Amino acid sequence: MESKATSSVNLLAIIILLFVTSFVLARSHTAVESAPAPNSSSEDYQVQKCASKIGEACGNSIFHYVFGAGKHVSKECCTILLKVGEKCHDLLTTVTIRLEHFPKQQAKDIRRKNDKAWKLCKKHGQISN
Repeated sequence: MESKATSSVNLLAIIILLFVTSFVLARSHTAVESAPAPNSSSEDYQVQKCASKIGEACGNSIFHYVFGAGKHVSKECCTILLKVGEKCHDLLTTVTIRLEHFPKQQAKDIRRKNDKAWKLCKKHGQISN
């Protein structure tokens, strides 16, 4: 049985994931309908590009590990993450932290977990805690 704190973290992770996904999808929909091809140096374009390369299933898994209480990222998702690159991984985390206005210490902890996810995927090819 999950504790109240774990349940709250899981709920927060789901809410943030839905928010970021909605934000990215809304921005891509608007960009396609009303604007010329985005500037490749624009942060919004980079976020869209990174999120689409990681995909929904692996994005959920990695997100849950970094922002929630997730303890596992599959070999397939680690492979995708490493292929997408550390820059994309860091960008998605940084944008989520900024959009959700995490307190300074919590943002620092999330960045540490983000770095840990990258290192574990690189070292072991998966995360199994």
